Amino acid sequence: MSRYATLEKKNNVVKQPVPTFCGIDYAKRFSYITIGDEEGRVLHQEPVPNEVGRLEKFFEQYPKLTIAIEACRGHEWLVDWLRDRKYVVHVGNVYAIKQIAQSRCKTDKIDSQILMELLAKEFLPTTYQPTKKERDYRELVRWRAQLVKSQTKYKLRVHALLDKENKGIASPFSAAGREALKQVELIGQKQAILKESMEVIEFIEQQIHEQDLKIRKLAKSNPDVYRLKHIPGFDVLTAMIFVAEVGDVKRFRNAEQLAAFTGLVPRVYASGGKMNTGRITKTGPGLLRRMLVQSAWAAIRCCPVLRSRYASISRRRGKKIAIIAIARMLAEIAYHVYLEKTPFDEMRLGAGLVRASF
Repeated sequence: MSRYATLEKKNNVVKQPVPTFCGIDYAKRFSYITIGDEEGRVLHQEPVPNEVGRLEKFFEQYPKLTIAIEACRGHEWLVDWLRDRKYVVHVGNVYAIKQIAQSRCKTDKIDSQILMELLAKEFLPTTYQPTKKERDYRELVRWRAQLVKSQTKYKLRVHALLDKENKGIASPFSAAGREALKQVELIGQKQAILKESMEVIEFIEQQIHEQDLKIRKLAKSNPDVYRLKHIPGFDVLTAMIFVAEVGDVKRFRNAEQLAAFTGLVPRVYASGGKMNTGRITKTGPGLLRRMLVQSAWAAIRCCPVLRSRYASISRRRGKKIAIIAIARMLAEIAYHVYLEKTPFDEMRLGAGLVRASF
């Protein structure tokens, strides 16, 4: 019998260890589960297939548990399933956990035990778990982004085919350019590949259009999107991506923390009383960061205050750093608009206030 499973004697009373905490190392086909008591001592470990029937049979033995599961691809359904059965579930931050509990011997069994022990000792670093609605928004905007990425790949392929025979067209995907493409004749298989590539591009364009309609339809029923889209450089898509990726804005203590979440803040190197800054961290959702940078280019064209700010930074630090600074400002402005649920006020921005939302 394990030393953790032995009975304890205290004041002549036999005390049976009570299953209190649970660590789950999730994988595609099965989850390795560790059950522990209130002191974090292992009571039971077992791999359980990710089948509802098998999970039901396992967890009915432990009706009251606080559970830790590491954030990874595909874990959301299990978190929802456990919470529907009234378990308290904490989602661990995979990067922070690795820094705290690195091990030379890494197995599913050890990982699940580490999660349980960190939870029992109240030392588990957690990550934000979006709601079902927020996950639905994310799936929509990320799928659209993936479609645009695929479309770009095929457009570059068309340019390459034309360049191979020195028959390049300046704007082959405009209305006039597509007509000109029909007159182009390439040698061998390149002609068939060109035709098929254009068919794929047209199909993806239709899919992107349909996703845009879905996004606009959802945006109409979301007042936060309506307020955010009035920020300089923002449109419905950018506002929708901001809402989807940020989720509950109240989890950020201030605008600077949200800017750090977007990865638009510089790395800091401090040693020996000296502090230097480097490139931006690029942490957090890449889609949101890219959209904020695109919005910054649009904002400096339509907003005099931001254009002046961009010009000032550009003269001192260069255009790349200047546009990143404007993107960060937009993130901080959006934070206040989203948090305080008040419209954007350009006059306050003109007075030098980032908090231009009331």
